[in-house]
This record gives sequence, C-alpha cells and structure tokens, in this order.
Amino acid sequence: MTYKRFILWLLVIFWMGIICFLSAQTATESNQLSGHTIRILIPIFMPEFIDMSQAQQKEIVVNLQYVVRNIAHILMYFILGILCMCTLIPYEFKLKVKVITALLICTVYAATDELHQLFMDGRGFQFSDIFLDFCGALFGVLMVVGHQSLWRKQRD
Repeated sequence: MTYKRFILWLLVIFWMGIICFLSAQTATESNQLSGHTIRILIPIFMPEFIDMSQAQQKEIVVNLQYVVRNIAHILMYFILGILCMCTLIPYEFKLKVKVITALLICTVYAATDELHQLFMDGRGFQFSDIFLDFCGALFGVLMVVGHQSLWRKQRD
C-alpha cells in the first residue's frame, strides 16, 4: 500500500471516528449540541433572533432541531462519501465498482452507527437516518466522480 493510500484510509477511519464520537452522545448531550449550533448560526440568517425573548428563542431552536439534525446527517456522510471515493479512485477497479464500494462502506457504517445508538441513553435506531446518510454519501461520491470527470476532460 502506498503512503498516499494509507493516509487516505486513515482519513476515512478518522472521520468515522468523529461520527462515532457524535453518536456516542446521550440524547441530552446531542440536543444541547444541536441547540448550541443553532444558537450560533441562527443570527446569521435571522438577525432579529438576538433581540427576541428567551422563550421565543427557545421555541425557534426547538423547531429547528429536527431540520438541523437531518442536515448534520447529510453533511457528515457527504464528507464520508467524498473521503471514501477519493480513497478508492487510485485503485484499478471500474468506476462503477468504486462508486458501489464507496456507497456500501458508507451505508454499512451508517447502519452500524444506528445500531450503536441503541445503547446510548435516549437514542435509538432510525431507518430514516440511514437513508439521509446514504443520500449524503451519494452526493459526496457523485461530486468526486463529477470532479474527476471534469479534471480528465480538461487534461485531455
């Protein structure tokens, strides 16, 4: 295995570790993290948020948590999809095999991650989360494939 391949696989494993770390949070910790993230980001999109009462702010944060959590699933697996596909690009397989392998790695990891959450206080297994993870991974994989295709066209 070349040094570059080794580093790329390490990045994949590192990112999987980040996902695992976030999934290891209890429901309370996860709610606090997503709530804190919303409170940091919402003033960018809604400047009047700062001047609202605590009750109004809390209601907005609670209402946005579902959306933010879904976006987080997509984003985390978008990055994993990119990393997996970039790691597989140098291998001498057909493109179709690389795409399927990258998506399989991401989807199997998403399923095991959901199983892992069964053991966390207040968390559970959600097929909808696996679907979101798959969609994020698919977008990431397709982005790499598209970039690779454009790069080859410019090179030729």
